[in-house]
Amino acid sequence: MKRSDAPDSTLAPQATPAGGTLTVSVTNETPAGGTLTVLAPNETPTGGAPLVSILPPVQTSAGVDLTLSFPLGPGAADVQWLLLGPGGGLGMELHNGTQVTLVVNGSEAILRVTSVSSDWAGLYVCQYIIMSTWHQLQQRVVVAPSPADLAQTPAQVSMNCSSAAGLALQCCIRNTGQAYSVAWSPGPAQPEALMGDTDPLCHTLVLATCPSQDTTYQCTFTAGDLFCPQDRSRGTWGTTKAGRVAETWCPEGSAGIVRRTCTPEGTWGAMTSQCTSQELLAGLRQARWETDPSRGLVNSSLDLLALATVADTIAHIAMDTGTRLNHSSVASFLVAASQLLDVSTMPLWSEAQAWVPSLPSRFLQAIEGITGLLHPMPGNFSLALPNLELQGATLEPTALSDYDKAFATRPPLRVHIAKAMLEALVPPGANVTVTSMVLKTLGAVLPGHYAPDLGNGSFTLASLVLANAIVANNGSVSQAQINMTFGHREGLGDRGGQTPQCVFWDHRLFEGAGGWSSKGCRATDAGPGAATRCLCQHLTSFSILMSTRHVADGFWLSFLSQLGVCASIAALLLCLSIYRLAWPTVVRSKVSYFRYMTLVQICLSLLLGNLWFVGGARLAAEGWGELCMAAAFFMHFFYLATFFWMLVQALMIFHQLVFVFHQLARASVTPFMVTVGYLCPLAIAVATVAVYQPRQQYLHPTACWLSGYSGAVYAFSGPVLLVVLANLLILFVVVMKLMRPSVSEGPPADDRKALLGILKALLVLTPVFGLTWGLGAATMAGDSSRGSHYTFSILNSLQGVFILVFGCLLDKKSKSDGLDPKPGH
Repeated sequence: MKRSDAPDSTLAPQATPAGGTLTVSVTNETPAGGTLTVLAPNETPTGGAPLVSILPPVQTSAGVDLTLSFPLGPGAADVQWLLLGPGGGLGMELHNGTQVTLVVNGSEAILRVTSVSSDWAGLYVCQYIIMSTWHQLQQRVVVAPSPADLAQTPAQVSMNCSSAAGLALQCCIRNTGQAYSVAWSPGPAQPEALMGDTDPLCHTLVLATCPSQDTTYQCTFTAGDLFCPQDRSRGTWGTTKAGRVAETWCPEGSAGIVRRTCTPEGTWGAMTSQCTSQELLAGLRQARWETDPSRGLVNSSLDLLALATVADTIAHIAMDTGTRLNHSSVASFLVAASQLLDVSTMPLWSEAQAWVPSLPSRFLQAIEGITGLLHPMPGNFSLALPNLELQGATLEPTALSDYDKAFATRPPLRVHIAKAMLEALVPPGANVTVTSMVLKTLGAVLPGHYAPDLGNGSFTLASLVLANAIVANNGSVSQAQINMTFGHREGLGDRGGQTPQCVFWDHRLFEGAGGWSSKGCRATDAGPGAATRCLCQHLTSFSILMSTRHVADGFWLSFLSQLGVCASIAALLLCLSIYRLAWPTVVRSKVSYFRYMTLVQICLSLLLGNLWFVGGARLAAEGWGELCMAAAFFMHFFYLATFFWMLVQALMIFHQLVFVFHQLARASVTPFMVTVGYLCPLAIAVATVAVYQPRQQYLHPTACWLSGYSGAVYAFSGPVLLVVLANLLILFVVVMKLMRPSVSEGPPADDRKALLGILKALLVLTPVFGLTWGLGAATMAGDSSRGSHYTFSILNSLQGVFILVFGCLLDKKSKSDGLDPKPGH
């Protein structure tokens, strides 16, 4: 600006682009060499949603050539190029022209633009189709500003130094969807941000006083961050910097905020609403909901959804901040929760769950979280509401005792935590607060989802939901051994016709929708009346499930099974005693040795298996987890060994009758017999533990036996049925061989008698054992009648008696030599 004696001065502002970055979105005018086709962003020609990949941005300058290279997937077809407009709005499709060259070279798509300007800045999209699926590759191109982007402003202005009025200097640049920082020289030391929705964007420098002499002011634009433009199509959204989250108030009549993300590419993302009606929010804050549903505020599924979401938000805020709540605050929250769980709201829950499948699980988690934040209160406390009941106690370190609470609900429930467990959980000298809450109607709201450890069965919720929490001075406890007794719902009867499953609600299952799981829980025995006792190793919300399939495990079935096993043990002991006495006289050849060797091993394996069966039944009733697993392992091993020794018998008789001239040596055959009879079943038993135990799917939830729900039981029934089929095939070949005897190929008379003895035993025992475990496979599948359960139980428990009869008592030689030994024998 020039200053003279005259009252006027001259000011010449100039705007010069600086070497920053600038993103300019293409307008609906087509740059030279392009053909315009208007498309919406993220829209394919067929209207389907594409799979989008974003590549790093590219910076360039005006006047230079631009080359973009996009990798294509195998089998890519229908390759198209798009250039999106400002803020990710409408754009144009690019084709070959004077400035644009498009090349598809195998697995690569190349775009070249000669002498780019700010009109060529923006978001480039390469889209193609593979197997009916559209794919998109997106890349932002930033073009530095050039003089052509500057808007024309007066080159000189005059300022009257004698006037009190100041002077406003202005410089402008095209609005291309880019944020700038503006600096004046001379001027303020810190540049100022410039963004907005007007075109051009202008910045003003106000001169309050006259310069001392003619001065040249220079305005410098530096390209800054991207921003999302103002949008009033879905609410009022002001200009927002890329990568930030914009917020606006909810519509009139609602409280809360609505959030919307401005992506790093400068495009608006989806909106997230946290709006709640003023009436509902006031009701939640004051916790004065009426327990009478006809007077409540929940009249639609949207009201229920909003209220449950707010409750979930409050619980998460309290848990994230670790806020301890007094009894009044927790009671107020539970009053509101009780009304939401009223019977009249059950249809609304179904509708709301269609919108948000995880809503019931989140609501339960909110109740668990709020209850776990209860501030310690001296002594016992309780809260009874129409749809939930809370009981708890704060135990002093000097008076720590068992925690035992009973709920007189329908059906009744009881929870017990031993004093020793509480002492192990909390540090010395610390108080511990234990709470238990029965949710009377929540079971009808939770979806019928079942974890894989429960198998593919069909279940019904047989009791109420019981939530437990332990809080000490050092925080909440998640792992603890807890005993619970669940009464059965009316109409389900006692355990005689169904199998109870002790379960807990796992919020992590089914993508956050939650589901019932039996991990860490098992039924120990029947409680008083129609009830089930559960032992669990963690804290959360529990209940029991009943299989809707008919399973016969009533009193008489259990009685017959126990009686048969005891009879089997006695018969096996008698059989082994007879073999011990008769062994010196009956074992006179290699064939007889093979015969009685296998019979002894069959008896011994079945005897040990039955002993573990009797012990396992006692262990399951008393809740000895580790010993219960040991019982299941040894039963699996010894019962498998019984059948594999039967396979050894069949192989011996097959070899002796078919390969007559190939005699077996005792020293070489015995290791083979031990390998097949013991090592094979041992390998199967060990492999079963290794596969299923790490996933907590090895044991049956109510017995010391392999789980049928996870498939572990088929590691027993599968090999057994294969052995039975192999024995039947071998017996068929042997019988056909005996029906066509050959004098020259027949075995010696003594060996032939021994072989016939083995054959008679196998002809009886193999069908009996095969029928037994054929029925066993059917009962394990769960699609069998009560009669098949009784038949399987009786035949299975009387196997020892069959061995005594057909393997010993009907053997004239062992009977005469063992029971009435002659002198010299």
